[in-house]
Amino acid sequence: MAEGFEFLEHTADLKFRAHGSTLEDALVNCARAFNEATAGDSVIQPTESREVRIEAEDLQHLVHDWISELIFSFSTEHMLFARFDVKVEGKYTLTARISGEKYDPRRHQLYKEIKAATYHDMKIEQKKGSWTIEVVCDT
Repeated sequence: MAEGFEFLEHTADLKFRAHGSTLEDALVNCARAFNEATAGDSVIQPTESREVRIEAEDLQHLVHDWISELIFSFSTEHMLFARFDVKVEGKYTLTARISGEKYDPRRHQLYKEIKAATYHDMKIEQKKGSWTIEVVCDT
C-alpha cells in the first residue's frame, strides 16, 4: 500500500481505497491515488495553483465531484497536481488550494486515462478516528 491509499482488484476499471485520520486527509489521498494511477511516480512540480470549491448534497456526491474535478482538469488542461490543501466546511462543502503543473510527456509517464468517477461500489466510512473511502473509476 502506498502511503494513504491502495489499489484494489477490479475486473475492468480502476478501484482504490484511500485512508486518513480526517475526512480531509482521506480526500487528499484520493487525489494522490488518482495521480499515481494517471502518472505513476512521476515528479509533479507545484508551479501553478488554483482554488476549488465544491458544494454537494451528501458525502458520496462530494467524493465523486472532487475526483471529477481532478479528472476534468487533466482531460481539459492536462493538469496534474502535487499539493492539496483541502478543507471540508459545514456538512458537504469542500474548498481546496491545489498546486501542480501541466502533463509533460518528456517528464511524466502516462499510465491510465481515467474517464470518470462512479458511484458504483463507492464506500465512505468513519471508524475509530479514521476515514476510509473506496472509489471505482472508469478507465
